[in-house]
Amino acid sequence: MIAPSHPHGPHANAGPRAFDERDREVFRGREPEAREVREKWAENRLTVLHGAAGVGKTSLLRAGVLPELREQGANVLPVAHIAYRPAFPVAALPEYNHFRLAVLASWYERASPVQISELPIGTFLRKHRRVDRFGSRLPALAAIDGVEGLLRPSPRHERDRRELLDDLTAAMKEEPDLHLLLVVRDDAVDEALELAGRLGQESPATCSLEPLTPEAAREAADVLLRTAGRSSGDLADALVRELRTVRMAGGVQTTSRVEPALLRLVCARLWEDLPADTEISAERLRGEVNRVLGEYCAHSLVTIAADQSLRAANVLSWFRGVFVGPWGRAGVSESRLYEDVPKAVVDAVQDSHLIRARLRDKDRCFELQHPRLIEPIGKLDGGAVPIRRPGPSIRLRQARLALLDGDPELARRHAEAAVRACGEGDMKVLAAATTFLGDIAYEHGDPPTAIARYKEAATICEAVPDNAAVGWLLAAVGRILLASDAGEAVRQLQAAASRLPHELSIQTALGQALWRSGRTRAARAVFEDVLGHDSRNREALIAKRAMTGTA
Repeated sequence: MIAPSHPHGPHANAGPRAFDERDREVFRGREPEAREVREKWAENRLTVLHGAAGVGKTSLLRAGVLPELREQGANVLPVAHIAYRPAFPVAALPEYNHFRLAVLASWYERASPVQISELPIGTFLRKHRRVDRFGSRLPALAAIDGVEGLLRPSPRHERDRRELLDDLTAAMKEEPDLHLLLVVRDDAVDEALELAGRLGQESPATCSLEPLTPEAAREAADVLLRTAGRSSGDLADALVRELRTVRMAGGVQTTSRVEPALLRLVCARLWEDLPADTEISAERLRGEVNRVLGEYCAHSLVTIAADQSLRAANVLSWFRGVFVGPWGRAGVSESRLYEDVPKAVVDAVQDSHLIRARLRDKDRCFELQHPRLIEPIGKLDGGAVPIRRPGPSIRLRQARLALLDGDPELARRHAEAAVRACGEGDMKVLAAATTFLGDIAYEHGDPPTAIARYKEAATICEAVPDNAAVGWLLAAVGRILLASDAGEAVRQLQAAASRLPHELSIQTALGQALWRSGRTRAARAVFEDVLGHDSRNREALIAKRAMTGTA
């Protein structure tokens, strides 16, 4: 679901975005669905929320479900997404699981990623239990979004994926207070139900999210129009009616539902070039809606083409030829699409909410997101396209998704675009994107680039200022240098330790650097100090035994 950008603050001029908890007062038209999710999630150990891409699952959770649960005093955790990464250099971690880091860093935002990398999910849940005023334990309501990425083999992190599934299975078995909500696209719902069986919940509760009814769409449009400074009245009715009207060669049809992504997009952008007192006739409204939808489709496809190093005209022609005709309405098989364009293009088009996947006779096929797109797409002529560059936060999210999909080169391009898009007010995003570029280089065997990026990010964090972030970035540089330059590693890790003197992970890395540089006595003292604080510290125990074996 798309919401209008905030008129002020860090989201100004960011364009449409998903609703979050700040948008509770303008999130309308979904109360029955939100109530159903709240009730099933609270009452069941496992709930599966499913719907098509762009139907508003994330917005429903963040703006419609979580705020009400919090008001009721429920122990509800922030929504996790498996593509999430904290703005933390992964090279600073002794070891980590990509998926566990994403889930636990989302649920426990204040926890150190070092702790997250070492502890299973069940242990974290036990450490953060809550009780009501009578002393009874409250269920932990935990949601994972984007679960389709966990249900199929991972291109680069298959072992991590399997380990997280084992971890979730153990947590569901050992922690009866865990109420898990899995959010998944419709085309992966069967696999989600199979996962439910593995988690010990053969018959999970399910919630299906459909596009908006006309009544719900009018309620949502009314609020969005007033938020945009427009008098709603008959205009909300006219806008909903226009978005339900599909004009094709065979005649005019009226759909029974309204696609929320289209409604939010039009409400966010329709008025950008129109004065507030403009009278909008039905014909004018049709033309303006076509303009907004056509510009969005063209911009999305041109951007995807650039990201994939393809000619924009070829991608536009492919999309129009495949999805505007009858095949696009009936559904095109997955294998047929991949004959013409790379899988990454199809995934990106779906993420842009232009198409959606569904199952037909157990085979995945893709269809146009909504037939209302047929008219504006048919008018695309391949001419100049007004470009609306995504903001840096959106680009960084695209980078994380690309890396999750096993495309580090695309992830790097998105992250570099995020860096270029940052302005003076985006220092934290700039630091996160630069750190992420270091992560990409580190994970793909390019230590010099990783070190350069981490040092660049440290300089940015110094200016923020964020002393802890600088310390962890220096620790990442030091750990990378352990393999090639122990002396320099000592200097970097000592600088990190001076900023974060109580972080045992940094102390342990410093002990290893001292040992490798020949300062055995100093190294032994560091390890003994670490074990004095944490006698079970795995990394320190292993390092001390190795020292003893070579002494």
